[in-house]
Amino acid sequence: MIKVWSLPTRLLHWTLVSSFVVAFYTAPHEMMRNIHVYAGYLAGSVIIVRWLYGFLMKDFSAFRRFRPNPSAGLTYITNMLTGKAKRYLGHNPAGALAIYTMLALGSLTVITGYMSFNDIVLPFGMIDEDKMQDFHNFVANTWLGIVALHLIGVTVGSLVHKENLVLAMVTGYKRRHLAHLAKDTPLTTTAHAEISEELRIQYIEEAAYYIAERKGFQGEHSWEDWLQAEKEVERMLKNLRYKKQQVITTHNP
Repeated sequence: MIKVWSLPTRLLHWTLVSSFVVAFYTAPHEMMRNIHVYAGYLAGSVIIVRWLYGFLMKDFSAFRRFRPNPSAGLTYITNMLTGKAKRYLGHNPAGALAIYTMLALGSLTVITGYMSFNDIVLPFGMIDEDKMQDFHNFVANTWLGIVALHLIGVTVGSLVHKENLVLAMVTGYKRRHLAHLAKDTPLTTTAHAEISEELRIQYIEEAAYYIAERKGFQGEHSWEDWLQAEKEVERMLKNLRYKKQQVITTHNP
């Protein structure tokens, strides 16, 4: 097991979920207008902190670890539907697009809600009070739609990769999935432990994360971490080759 989601990340996530649910539940009820407004303020505060957290921190929640890439996101969705999607410890490319979209729509929802509640309109008559309320509702409903797609993605991803992604956001831990190396590389009459390049890169990515974690994610030495990770993975593969050779020698004296 490896700790992927830090406590601040999980607190921000579930606080935003809670405020989101309360805001949407109370929106149609005039008697609950103050609760709706306070939930909106809370959601806005969480979103601001999440933007800052993403730019300042260096863990799996850092924006630099899951940059938006529409092409990669579409490829991931296609591969997931065919059962060939690569597993990611952090956000996958499709999840990354969902995160950025939800943060952007959430920010716009809070801003338009604040403007509508305080009768603030855009200059030159671009959007009057009534249109501002309509625009706020439109953005909020679009945000709801993206959240629904995100939940579908989380459900499908959990089934495809055979892991509970919701539980991971509660506990913060996910499986490393490195133990399958030996069983996925059957014994042959050679002494080589050959794995696919994609799997090798995955091992290096995970090893590089552990190296950065040991350093407390301090400094910008990702390239040095990657080179060290490559050496560690190659050493692991060499050990596996040696063990396989020993087994082969034993069974084929």
